[in-house]
Amino acid sequence: MDCRQMRLRASGWVTGSKASKSARPGFTLVELLVVIAIIGILVALLLPAIQAAREAARRSDCINRIRQLVLAAHNYESARGKFPSHGDVAYVDANPRGGLSALARLLPYMEEQAVQNLVDQEQHWRHPNNAVALRTPLPFLRCPSGKAIEITYVNARDTGVREENNLRSHYVGNMGARPGPNRDGTLGTGCRPAGGGRGGASWKWPESQYTQRACITASEGSGGTGINGIIFPTSNLDFGDVTDGTSKTIMFGEMSWDVGPQEPWIVGSTSNDGPGKEVESSHGVVYNTKNVRWGINVKKYGDDDGTVPAASVADDPNSRYAPLTETSYGSNHPGGSHVGMTDGSATFLRDDVDVEAVLRRMASRNAEDTYETSL
Repeated sequence: MDCRQMRLRASGWVTGSKASKSARPGFTLVELLVVIAIIGILVALLLPAIQAAREAARRSDCINRIRQLVLAAHNYESARGKFPSHGDVAYVDANPRGGLSALARLLPYMEEQAVQNLVDQEQHWRHPNNAVALRTPLPFLRCPSGKAIEITYVNARDTGVREENNLRSHYVGNMGARPGPNRDGTLGTGCRPAGGGRGGASWKWPESQYTQRACITASEGSGGTGINGIIFPTSNLDFGDVTDGTSKTIMFGEMSWDVGPQEPWIVGSTSNDGPGKEVESSHGVVYNTKNVRWGINVKKYGDDDGTVPAASVADDPNSRYAPLTETSYGSNHPGGSHVGMTDGSATFLRDDVDVEAVLRRMASRNAEDTYETSL
């Protein structure tokens, strides 16, 4: 063996030498467990941060979608001189027309040709021309933080069909604040002045300005419709009618939480009272627009398994359930939900936002009721 080989063997580089074996020690079991524990701790620390970053991205996407919806309403108003109405029903030769939601009316103003051609605007949503649209999901009307599949009615008034799908919209219109007086002067069993009774009671400001087309209990119907907001049946509003300020008035709100069964995005009114009852049909059982009476994530129409409680339960003010048109805005975002204001802006409302001092005042367009902007 020459000197070079002797040096390599001494340094451990020659195979089979004792030096080679001693130069490659392995991990002990204890050391391996410590490393695994450290990696587990690092993953546990990073996972919430990753989830928070993902939710922040989803929230940003969600608020942008509701903002785009309001901007489409601006385009509609610019072209037609008024904001879209909701669920209006007409009859031609005893055949119903319309009943479409404001969401469906806005599709031609969203700058997507495929979307523009989706709905026959001259027909009822039940018409065969709109059969494909009724079954077509629109991803831009759904919040990324909401459930991908939900219990949904599909023309339940006629067919009773209830299924799991992604046809619902997570953004719904604002019909206005509650409680308040019916426009025709009747009290309405669903909304009465505080302290009412045999001696009667008068509405106090600002509730006296929160006018309703009808305000009924769940046991009598869907809950009725408000007319002091922006998106409601038989409306005829433009920017000039929003005297409380467009930046102070909600147009659309997010309702992506487990609020209970709803109809697909195309549906405005499911009522069909026949010719001569156009107004009643329009203001009948309405979907995809809501009255604002309760706080964020407070009142639901049913449970996320599709169960809807008895109407008497929903009529109880202490119940977590409400009539169909009085269910709360809400979301799966931590701590609150988004609303789109009439000026095209959007904001996030916390769960604990004051209902009387802020939320209802945001829902009314012309009550001269101001509120603090810190939400």
